[in-house]
Amino acid sequence: MKRASVLTAAGLVVAVGCGPVSRARAENRAPQTPAEPQPALRIPVAPLGYAPPSAFYLTYRLSSASLGFFDDDRLMFTFRVGGLLRRLPSDRDGDDDQQIRAVVLDARTGNVVRQTEWRMHDRGQYLWPLADGKFLVRVRDALYLTDESLTLEHYLSFDTALRGVEVAPDRSRLVIQRDDPPKLALSSDRQDEEADHNPVKVEIVPAGSRQALVLEDAQSVVRVPLTGDGVLDVLEGRDLGSFAIRSVPFQGKPKILAEVKSNCQPTVQTVSSTVALVLGCYMGGDDRPVVALSTATGSQLWSTRWENKYVWGWFTSAENGSRFAYESVEVARPMSVFDTLDEEDISAQMVGVYDTDSGKLVLVRDATPVLTAGQNVALSPDGKRFAVLRHDAIEIYDLPPVTQPPAADNGRPAPKKK
Repeated sequence: MKRASVLTAAGLVVAVGCGPVSRARAENRAPQTPAEPQPALRIPVAPLGYAPPSAFYLTYRLSSASLGFFDDDRLMFTFRVGGLLRRLPSDRDGDDDQQIRAVVLDARTGNVVRQTEWRMHDRGQYLWPLADGKFLVRVRDALYLTDESLTLEHYLSFDTALRGVEVAPDRSRLVIQRDDPPKLALSSDRQDEEADHNPVKVEIVPAGSRQALVLEDAQSVVRVPLTGDGVLDVLEGRDLGSFAIRSVPFQGKPKILAEVKSNCQPTVQTVSSTVALVLGCYMGGDDRPVVALSTATGSQLWSTRWENKYVWGWFTSAENGSRFAYESVEVARPMSVFDTLDEEDISAQMVGVYDTDSGKLVLVRDATPVLTAGQNVALSPDGKRFAVLRHDAIEIYDLPPVTQPPAADNGRPAPKKK
């Protein structure tokens, strides 16, 4: 395999397996923050019934609110409504019910178009954006589809606990992880061992379909970075302290995209159907190196470093892949991966909006209140609008045109000039 060293940073070295090497990089330790932007619209949230959660919940990462665009003109805002709840006959031991108000807002005027309330039985993530103005809603161990009508249409149910849900950046596929029922023991002396063995079933399902493309077993919940035609995984490399980023298509043979030198296993985060971020380790006072790779060619698109005082990262992407938002919690002291986080450590929550192919930082905002589970920011499907829950309002920003890198940087043909 022909290799070219393209990055050396604290804790991370990437060797590209194929494709051209980027001639331009975004390696600024402290990128220039754009001039103070003004939102195109502010929608006060108190009149909608929203009240920020208590600071007591800061470190629990509970889902209590979310933002999402149906399209450029319609916005979904969901949030927990306080108050006592009447017990239901279907309640289970251990339920932690909350009433969620879902509101459809006109993203041009701020007017309420429609609203309803849903009862959730836990504090885990309950909402994910899908394609074509639809959303996926989880109620305990069942999944529903909804749109601007806010009507819940039954989609999938499971007879075991639903452990995790992920949606591909382009909304084309879902990863569903659930408990697999214990298998019947084959002999009496293995009965206790088999009874305790309860692996996780991992399914990759086309959005809207009820037929799984991939069905695998795992011993615990795993991350599955979805690309446009498969998944990415991280393997041990050929040398000590090295790791291989591998593309595994749903059809065809796996291939190595890049080799990574790292102090620990890096994280891979897909931000579009064709771009993935390799997030290196950060130890002590080191910043975290980040490299954007083309999942089609393996070439490096751009690189940067994120300060180690930003932790608990959360990503969301525009449906068309043009932009992504990275949100993280700012802490008052340098943190390593082994440090615990206390309420007193949290000082802010920041979000940056990036052009996916070029890595250009388009917008930086703080989000208030701090919601450590994320979902308090959203990008429109075409990446042209951005919404954030901030300063007692939903602020909506019109973003500038996407900056396109040279064609050689991403392996795609350059757009024709008109």
